[in-house]
Amino acid sequence: MEITLSRKDRERLHRRNDILQAAQEVFAEKGYNQATLEQLALKAEFGKGTLYNYFPGGKQEILLSIFEALYDQLCELIAHTFEKKNGHSFRLQLHQLIEEMHSFFHKKLDLFVILIREAHRLTSSDDPAPQVFFSQQRNRAIDALAIPIARAAKNSEIKFDSPHFLAHMIMVNINGVQMKSCKGMSYDYDDESGPHTSREMADFLTTMILDGLGNPDNAAQTQA
Repeated sequence: MEITLSRKDRERLHRRNDILQAAQEVFAEKGYNQATLEQLALKAEFGKGTLYNYFPGGKQEILLSIFEALYDQLCELIAHTFEKKNGHSFRLQLHQLIEEMHSFFHKKLDLFVILIREAHRLTSSDDPAPQVFFSQQRNRAIDALAIPIARAAKNSEIKFDSPHFLAHMIMVNINGVQMKSCKGMSYDYDDESGPHTSREMADFLTTMILDGLGNPDNAAQTQA
């Protein structure tokens, strides 16, 4: 059932999104530690008090809200990529997902470098709340990916009994590649080899993850 928001709620949501977008730009430009609420307010064209009205926890709450919004986008991308009606095989859909995730990540690489650094700082602190938050966000993505994996297993496209475990393995491998990108490393030990484009990365990870899990006849579809 679709929920219709009132005009007031739509305006409030729009302002909240404006603040988050402005914060992403400021964090990417100045870094999280150097960014101030005054700079965020100026970029968003709101008063500092307005930021506190939407985010009482200040800069850290804004940071966590950015993470949550990015995971929202990831879950939407997963659901859209694996829609039943497109008629593509699971292997081809996974290839498309990895390619689009890799492309999305590199379009905002400066921001993701900062976000990953801050996520590590928060989860390394004595406060358990950030650890719970990031665990919940990761589980959202894993749950979303486990649905098409279970469907593919039921349709005998892959042979795997634990959809959540495979979803976790896929996300870990994708995140591992992204972490290397943040550190300025190549995807392989040899800087002259290994995948570099989004398509090459999708070819590499799809083959590495699914070979041995799927029907051999489906492998050729990735290269189509």
